[in-house]
Amino acid sequence: MFQGEFSNNMDDKGRVSIPAAFRDALKSCHAEESIIITRTPHSRCLVAYPIREWKRLQTRINATPSSEALRAYKRIVISSAQEFSPDRQGRVLLSAALREYASLDRAVQFAGAGETFEIWDKGSWDRQLEADLALAQNFELGL
Repeated sequence: MFQGEFSNNMDDKGRVSIPAAFRDALKSCHAEESIIITRTPHSRCLVAYPIREWKRLQTRINATPSSEALRAYKRIVISSAQEFSPDRQGRVLLSAALREYASLDRAVQFAGAGETFEIWDKGSWDRQLEADLALAQNFELGL
């Protein structure tokens, strides 16, 4: 499970280090090191999927009846998906298209989201977190 928030700097080539805690979760919970990083239609950030979770998403997509909304989702998510294996320093080289979509420049924020994790521009993350605070105040889990 991916949890926690981590900040890293991206270099001029577009390389950023995946947080050690997330790399450890990939190895211990998912028994793999490769991840799929793609766009999401829900926010201007990237989402990283362990291969097993990516396959689950593909299965759900394939089981969904065809529609214009599904085609739009595929164009956003499937078309931008790229597989990455972190190098010895834990870095991945994000494509210009992925960096542009999420407005990634230098300061990058990683946010655990359970079975996936998100990659944000730090300023965008701070603004999103403020907006989420207002929404979360009205949310009850019913525990």
